[in-house]
Amino acid sequence: MMRPCFAVDIDNVLGRAEPEVQRLFQELTGTLWPVGLYGSAGGLDASQLAPELLEEIFSRFHQESIPRLPLFPGAKQALTLIHRRYRIIIVTARRPYSRPQTLRWLERHGLPFDELYHTEEKTDIPESITAAIDDHPQHIQAYRALDRQVFVMDQPWNRAIPHADVIRVSGWDALVQWLHVRRLSHWPKHIPESPSFRQAFSSQYKFPSLTVAGGPTASAQL
Repeated sequence: MMRPCFAVDIDNVLGRAEPEVQRLFQELTGTLWPVGLYGSAGGLDASQLAPELLEEIFSRFHQESIPRLPLFPGAKQALTLIHRRYRIIIVTARRPYSRPQTLRWLERHGLPFDELYHTEEKTDIPESITAAIDDHPQHIQAYRALDRQVFVMDQPWNRAIPHADVIRVSGWDALVQWLHVRRLSHWPKHIPESPSFRQAFSSQYKFPSLTVAGGPTASAQL
C-alpha cells in the first residue's frame, strides 16, 4: 500500500530565497531594495517594476542563485522524520530549466524526497496529496480547495491568510512538534533536536494555532 503524500515547497519553505532576490535587485539596479516590497509569492509580479528588470531577476535567480540558498534550520531533520510516514514530493514553481540545479541542491543538503515537480499548478500533479506546506497564498488556497491538511510556513507575505483550516508554523521544528503532539499513527515517538530546537521552543514560544483570513496573490515565480 502506497504511503500518503506530503507536498513540500522549496523557496522560503526549505531554502531561504528572499534575501537572494533582493540581492539581485540591488546588483542590477544599484539601488536599495524598496521598503515594503517582497520579491517572493508574486510580490515582484504585482509590483510596478519594469518587466525587463523582473525577467532579469527571475532569470538570474534560476540560473545562478539556487546553489547558494541556505537551508532553513531543522528542515533536514523534519523531512527525515516525515519521510518515515509519508512519501515526500517536492513541488516547486521554479522554471523547469532549473531542475538540474534544484536536484543538486536537494541532494547536497541530503534531503529525502520521492519526486520533484516543477509547476505553477501544484494541485494538478499525478499524486494523491494528503498534506502540504507552502508559503504562497495562491498555492495554499489551491491545496485548501482540495480539502487537504495545509501548513503555512510563516512569512510576511502570507500573514493575511485567514482560514481556520490551515496550520501556521514558525519553522520546521514547530511543524514536527505539531505532528508529534497530534500523535498520528506510526509517527516516531523520539524527535531528535535540530540546532534551533531549544531556541524555537523557549518559554516565550507560543504553540502554532489554527488561523484565519486572506486571498490569492499574483502569479508564483518562486
